[in-house]
Amino acid sequence: MTSALGVALGVAIVIIIFLAISKAKSNKAHETRHSALVKVIEASQQLGTSTSLEAVMSVVSECVKTLLPVDSVAVYLLDESSVEETKLEAKGVSSAVGECFRNFDPDTEISCIGKVISERRALSYKDFNAEATDEAVLPRDKDFRSVMVAPLLVEGRAIGAVFVSYHQADKYSSEEQHFFGLLSNQVALAVRNAQLQEGLTQMATRDTMTGLFTHAYFQEHLGKSIVKAKYNNQAVALMILDMDFFKKVNDNYGHPQGDALLKQLGGVIRSVVTSKDTIARYGGDEFTVTMLDTNRTKAVVVAEKIRLAVEEFEFVLGANIVHITISGGVAAYPEDCTTKKELIAKADAAMYEAKKQGRNRICFSA
Repeated sequence: MTSALGVALGVAIVIIIFLAISKAKSNKAHETRHSALVKVIEASQQLGTSTSLEAVMSVVSECVKTLLPVDSVAVYLLDESSVEETKLEAKGVSSAVGECFRNFDPDTEISCIGKVISERRALSYKDFNAEATDEAVLPRDKDFRSVMVAPLLVEGRAIGAVFVSYHQADKYSSEEQHFFGLLSNQVALAVRNAQLQEGLTQMATRDTMTGLFTHAYFQEHLGKSIVKAKYNNQAVALMILDMDFFKKVNDNYGHPQGDALLKQLGGVIRSVVTSKDTIARYGGDEFTVTMLDTNRTKAVVVAEKIRLAVEEFEFVLGANIVHITISGGVAAYPEDCTTKKELIAKADAAMYEAKKQGRNRICFSA
């Protein structure tokens, strides 16, 4: 009897210990889940305050590393500006082997990233190197062992994907996969918000017809450029270009064709200048080109190249091929002036002098 009682007590003690351990594990698991959820909430708050894609990418990397054990983080986004082909761009990469994450066309190259986007569902690999046998974009010899890829979904449409990896196999639990999915939802919203913000900014600074910078942007940019040039002891050149006899184009071919001509003219100017130069639609048929660290002589040479390119170009107006000319004026800071207002006035006066002398020529401030 005593022996049976001892056995019973022993069993009871074992059960109590087991329950205590189970409760402790349960509490620990609960604390872990709570901690992860808090991190996701904090990440969503950080992402919510990021209004540029660059800022979002930086926050994504930090948040993922806080939530999960990772070696590599990469955000891929669909290039929505491309109409001829589907293109995925690696926008946010944090990895010791960052060169492995390249842009690609998911229609021609098989990848887990493209698959996640097309199927709009997450993928995970216990051992990517062994399992992803059809992968054609990411190399399978770079310690991408444990891998998770989640789509970035906005209103049911995939705009990209987030890729994370760790150098040990079978590292991510089902709960970590769940929290990674929650985080990817927040990333998608932050990315779309940043894209919309940048789109609004571009709309405010770009002329809707030509795609060039607006008059307001030109004024702000020129002012800042002169201040910077003053402190760096550099020059700033400005050219103002005006189409000759633009009224005749509108009268003979109509305003829609006149608009088409302005757009083509902007393209010709863009083809001559460098990426460092800033082209703006000044108003009507007038354009400006702001050239940093450029004196008047160099600017006149560029302006003459533009004039010749325009004179030789065949502009298409409906079923017609037409040739046009431009007149231009050039001035430079500090050679010709000391303020932004004076620089614009000098370049404008030189442009009108070119008109006065017979058009189709470049004049400069004297």
